[in-house]
Amino acid sequence: MWYARFGTHSMPAKPAYCRNLPQGISVLKNLRTEWVGRKELEDALELSKTVSWRLMRQCGGVVGPGAALICRREDLIYRLEHLLQDGGKVQFEVERRERLAEYLDEIRPEVVAVRTKVIPDRKAAGLVATRLTSLPEGVTLTRDKLEIQFANPEEFLSRIGAMIYALNNDYQSIVKFILNG
Repeated sequence: MWYARFGTHSMPAKPAYCRNLPQGISVLKNLRTEWVGRKELEDALELSKTVSWRLMRQCGGVVGPGAALICRREDLIYRLEHLLQDGGKVQFEVERRERLAEYLDEIRPEVVAVRTKVIPDRKAAGLVATRLTSLPEGVTLTRDKLEIQFANPEEFLSRIGAMIYALNNDYQSIVKFILNG
């Protein structure tokens, strides 16, 4: 995440909750209570506790019963709508994410069409389960060298893929083997 510097504090350049404001405001409007707590705001905007608390304070939240942070529902909605209608960063972020989603939907068929199948499906399960003790023929790991022998691009991709999965599945054993021989 990119950060902008303000004094000694770092803060996100664009709040992540921007994209959730329209949906969250709608959820809050449908609540049948006069007061909204931090938890309701957290759920409505899909926020963390900390971000929800900060936003609640920014929107006029006060300490209520049991030391819970609360805000009048109408006031909270008004302030969130003001954030949304302010144009600026919030609306720009909402529109930017919508454009990105549209672009990704647009290019998805091209990306799917150019995917290369590294290994046939029937052998894929074995590749994914590779461990240090089950490295395929042509893959040799010693204390100070990794050797991969292959005859064609498919063998190369399959064998290097097996090594990557072995690292993922058996990392501690590989480290121990390299350190202790």
